[in-house]
Amino acid sequence: MSDYVFLVGDDYESNNKEYVSIDTDKGQQISIAFAASGIPFKGRFDKARMLFNYDGIYKESVDEIIAKFTSDEYAEQRKKITEYKGDDCLYFLPAVAKLLRMTEGTLRRRPMDVQLAVCKRYVDNWYCDTYTIQHELKDAMMLKTKPEMTDSEKEKAVGKD
Repeated sequence: MSDYVFLVGDDYESNNKEYVSIDTDKGQQISIAFAASGIPFKGRFDKARMLFNYDGIYKESVDEIIAKFTSDEYAEQRKKITEYKGDDCLYFLPAVAKLLRMTEGTLRRRPMDVQLAVCKRYVDNWYCDTYTIQHELKDAMMLKTKPEMTDSEKEKAVGKD
């Protein structure tokens, strides 16, 4: 990343704004996670720091997303996502079953295309908050398709527009 400052998010109305300043080089990924999770926020980041504000009703979601990208606890998860992202995504079936509040055996009894669909959806959305991941997994269980985020939408989410 360069020395530039990237502006992210959109203006939003809220009487309960929270302000955050964190030292992280993961500002772009955090911004994308906020946008994908539907969290209203506005801020900026550079290669070493992220400053932003958000609607306070999303505090738990924001804390969860920041933890996913900044804590050592999730470092192993990030490595596993990278390792098993392709056709090996069935590795995440136990985690998916837990998020869907069902047993792993119940999920394994579903057709293979459903198992693959939910695991791929998990891998694609692991960085979001739990509520968003559960919503995406339930859609995948019903084999609902969703439009993919285009490159221009991703660039807009991180302020390159």
